[in-house]
Amino acid sequence: MNIVKALGLLVLASGLVAPAAPAAAQSPAAAQSYDGSTPLICAMMAMWGQCERRPVESRNLPTFVIVDAVKRTLIGMGPSEERRTEITSSTRLDGRLILQGGDSGRGWSATIAQNTGKMALAVVDHDVTFSVFGACTPR
Repeated sequence: MNIVKALGLLVLASGLVAPAAPAAAQSPAAAQSYDGSTPLICAMMAMWGQCERRPVESRNLPTFVIVDAVKRTLIGMGPSEERRTEITSSTRLDGRLILQGGDSGRGWSATIAQNTGKMALAVVDHDVTFSVFGACTPR
């Protein structure tokens, strides 16, 4: 892997899992909780697969996803169709909402920071894995 790409991935990933800033330093919007108690709409903004950035559409992923942890559903909003999948596991751990499931022969796991709404998603297929980064807001 190109060292520049590897460093870029490391920097991007570290921003998603860095400790939360003190409450006084957070913006009013960050004071909301993204804990899964209400539905969220998430925009998938960047995808990394096979060592390069790709559009989410290149792996048949929707640009927007509605996360409803209470009803245990993930709804992908595509340009021509709506896709649903079950959230088989949902937990809150260390300030993160962690969701897992599977669809179309792929397993996935997502983590949403409860204080910022930033999201990281990993998808595992039989011959490839890729990571998606985005942000969520209450619906």
